[in-house]
Amino acid sequence: MTARLDAHWQYNGLRAVVLDNPALQVTVFPEAGARVYNLIHKPTDTNLLWHHPRTLPRLIPYGSIFDDTWPGGWDEILPSTEACQYRGETLPNMGELWALPWDWQPMTTGDGSACLYTGVSAAILPLRYERWLRLDAEQPVIHLRYRVTNLGLTPLDLIWGIHPVFAISPNHRIDLPPCTGLVGQSSDERLGVAGQEYPWPRLPTPSGTVDMRTVPPFETNVFGGHYATGLQGNWFALTDTARRIGVGMVFPSNVFKALWVWQVYGGWRGLYQLAIEPWVGYPVQLNQAIEAGRQRILQPREIVEYEAAMVVYTGLEAVSSITRDGERYTVR
Repeated sequence: MTARLDAHWQYNGLRAVVLDNPALQVTVFPEAGARVYNLIHKPTDTNLLWHHPRTLPRLIPYGSIFDDTWPGGWDEILPSTEACQYRGETLPNMGELWALPWDWQPMTTGDGSACLYTGVSAAILPLRYERWLRLDAEQPVIHLRYRVTNLGLTPLDLIWGIHPVFAISPNHRIDLPPCTGLVGQSSDERLGVAGQEYPWPRLPTPSGTVDMRTVPPFETNVFGGHYATGLQGNWFALTDTARRIGVGMVFPSNVFKALWVWQVYGGWRGLYQLAIEPWVGYPVQLNQAIEAGRQRILQPREIVEYEAAMVVYTGLEAVSSITRDGERYTVR
């Protein structure tokens, strides 16, 4: 069996590059931040990525406010989430990558997989960011290779993250390796208090201990963001326990030091979504990460390369590990 790539599609005026194999169909918009908009498990016709119910994909001007224009899916974020000042420049909301058109090119492979190269040069910072997204010939696995290059003559303080936002239901369960939770933002004490640390997944609150692995219903009307720090593993998983289908990611722990878990359970703009994001440092606003000393510093002309993978699995209600053996991934 082989995977294939088809670059002849359009969606709402955007070029759509579609990769598929017997298990997955992946849609990428190179002109709109190389956003991965669809991650569909074909046997069950399940799109694992969240779509905004009121906003369609389209070309978005550089410097726009992310939350006011973003249609959903999976983006790459660098070098900050919130807009901030850095060396006399204003870095845009959610970074420089998501609203720019990226270069793209289908890549030849020798193993039956399908590969799409995308790359972009930032407008403000002297950076080049590149991603090779390769769909396995048979497995429900997206192999990812990244390259970040400092093109300038001075060191750069950076943080960056992989930003997939997933469709959820009250049947979903979040599994992480052993770690410490840190409340970064919360609309209600049911999701903790900003600055509160706790042993994941047991969050103490005034109304009792909350199991952070469970996804509450839309009607809960809360939202918050928690960091997972001190990770004793390099993976995360999100499982629909009723349908026994899930999605997970494996990432390099020498690059990504924390996860940002953005939980929107009806309480923010009437939306229902969950993001689980590997980040180089935290907090995920650059000036705050610099103040905390948790940024990544790229020296002049330095290149950072790393690999990750998104894995779709079935037949499980909970996940205790995702491991890699060569090109094979095992979810337990």
